[in-house]
Amino acid sequence: MLNILPLPPTGRQFGTYYSRKDDNHNQSENSSENALSIFAYTNIGRYYVLNFHRLLTDLDGQRGPNVLALSGTSYLQDSTQFHVGNPQGILMPEVSATEAIAQSRFKFLPQSNHKDEPIRISGTPERQKMGMFKEMAQALVGNNGSGDLGQELEELKQLGQSNPDFWQDRERILLLVNSYDQARWVAEEIRQCWWGMREQVYHLQRDRTETLNEDDINYLSRMEVGALNRADIETFALTGGKILAAPISAIGRGFNILNANGKAAFGAVYFLTRPYPHPHDTQAIAQEINRRALDWVEDANFIAWEKDGILGRAEAVRQLAARYWRSVEHRSYYKTLYKNEELRAFPRQDLAATTAGVIVQAVGRLLRGGVPFHAYFVDAAWGPNYAKEQQPDTPRTSLLAAIIDLLCDYVEEDAISKALYQSIADALVDIDGFNWEIDARDR
Repeated sequence: MLNILPLPPTGRQFGTYYSRKDDNHNQSENSSENALSIFAYTNIGRYYVLNFHRLLTDLDGQRGPNVLALSGTSYLQDSTQFHVGNPQGILMPEVSATEAIAQSRFKFLPQSNHKDEPIRISGTPERQKMGMFKEMAQALVGNNGSGDLGQELEELKQLGQSNPDFWQDRERILLLVNSYDQARWVAEEIRQCWWGMREQVYHLQRDRTETLNEDDINYLSRMEVGALNRADIETFALTGGKILAAPISAIGRGFNILNANGKAAFGAVYFLTRPYPHPHDTQAIAQEINRRALDWVEDANFIAWEKDGILGRAEAVRQLAARYWRSVEHRSYYKTLYKNEELRAFPRQDLAATTAGVIVQAVGRLLRGGVPFHAYFVDAAWGPNYAKEQQPDTPRTSLLAAIIDLLCDYVEEDAISKALYQSIADALVDIDGFNWEIDARDR
């Protein structure tokens, strides 16, 4: 495919770079060493997905295979990660699923440490994150299970008795984090704080065939207490476990985690972290530039096309792509996500749309069988102003507010988005424990 797929606008790149160890900095035996990684950026892979049906047609004159894409989250216009394009048609969501979302509960549930300060994990220096996760686990457990986790399990049990069609045998909680290491930290601390539940708390671990990445630097043995292999996640209801901590990327799609009744095994999900892309994740940067390159091609008014001749335009694209790459590497924090209309870069909308897709995929695990669920956003970084001072957040300060605002715009302005996301947009608008408004600069 090297000679068939288009070249990236930056030109082909190959090299090595140092990537820091993540999350377990103080605990890993090799944490003082950086990892030397290889990077290769050779072609626009997105073009393969979009044109698989006719990749070789110009060479051999034969039409390619028919391609059918079915994922609803492939339609999120601002997401450089998920969005594929305008569909030729859609399969309408099941009525039972939309009704279940309407009956579900979303809540902003930041926790406080012993100093009565909101616990914020996203944006915390890596070497401090283990301690922050332990604090969060302690706060969620409370005094021997008197905290939010214990209360939630009891509420789910009561719901199972009062409304068995929807809630029976669903008193289980899914805790979502960003990596396998983080899942282990949370589960281990809950076991320590909640001794009576120690045998019912699990954490997901990678299968032996999975590849190590920067977020997970320790491979643990299969005999580890409370460890559940990713391949076995669909059997969680058979383990007798009540709490499972897992990386959000490991369970987002492709699994049906059901109970004996064929309904979603989990009744509640807690988003313990607010996802945020690493500014030096070369794969993510290449993915974003691939999307932008195809956007530029479709935009007759793009600045590069003002140059004279093919060479002039090619040089302009190369320079703009290099500038784009450097700008992505400077996105250290959420507040640094500035738009650049000249480059067609809208990183805040991109992150909001992508995270909305992640949330939709995650709560989809709890919708199986057309049943409602409870969803909690726990990291104070989801709504920093409201968590700290009970002041309204805005899409400029809060990713949660940006997601709600974006989904509301989608369902109001676009018929396809309305069909796909109306129910979850309405549910998020009614979120408990959170207050937000549009910044005056964006009105």
